[in-house]
Amino acid sequence: MSVERRPSELARLAEVRRVGGERTAEVAAVLAAAFAKDPLQAWIMEGVAAAERPARRRDWWSFMIRHGPPGSEVHVAGDGAGAACWHPPDAGKPPAAVTAAFRAMVADLAGERTEAVLASLAAMAARAPAEPHWHLAAVGVVPDRWGNGTGGRLLAPMLARCDRLGLAAYLESSNPRNLGFYCRLGFVVTGEVRTVDERVPVTLMQRPPTAGR
Repeated sequence: MSVERRPSELARLAEVRRVGGERTAEVAAVLAAAFAKDPLQAWIMEGVAAAERPARRRDWWSFMIRHGPPGSEVHVAGDGAGAACWHPPDAGKPPAAVTAAFRAMVADLAGERTEAVLASLAAMAARAPAEPHWHLAAVGVVPDRWGNGTGGRLLAPMLARCDRLGLAAYLESSNPRNLGFYCRLGFVVTGEVRTVDERVPVTLMQRPPTAGR
């Protein structure tokens, strides 16, 4: 049975809002659900007991949101079904304390594989474009809302801003199923990097600022 929605409710569902730290737990839960089958995240956490992984993914994304570079933005869908995290141009390196805390988190997750995980993530970071760009650090939609346009709506405001400012957008994706979605938004494949054990390929994609014109 279909449910007819009021115009005001449809407008709310389509709305994308920027949120602050008070929504960190909610956003982390959305991303944890969205990334449940992400190849890179699964590789990082392969030594974690299956029953513990949902909570560990929430902890991971909570850390990433709380310790994003100054000027980072978190956008959420109006109904809370999706979220996107953006890092600003010229974000620079994180403070030493954040780097140490991240290393400790990875060590807790990966154990003896810690150095392999850190080296793989460092290799990804080293391939970021040299020119100023907005980095799409994460975008995710809860699984029962996949395929309804939420992801595209989430990214539209920042991509439009990039077009206005003449800035590129950049992302890394380890899930081949998502590449077509990004290509439809104007991203193009610029390369690939693999985890140090060659098991997980990560596709690098960039969107020129003219893509939306």
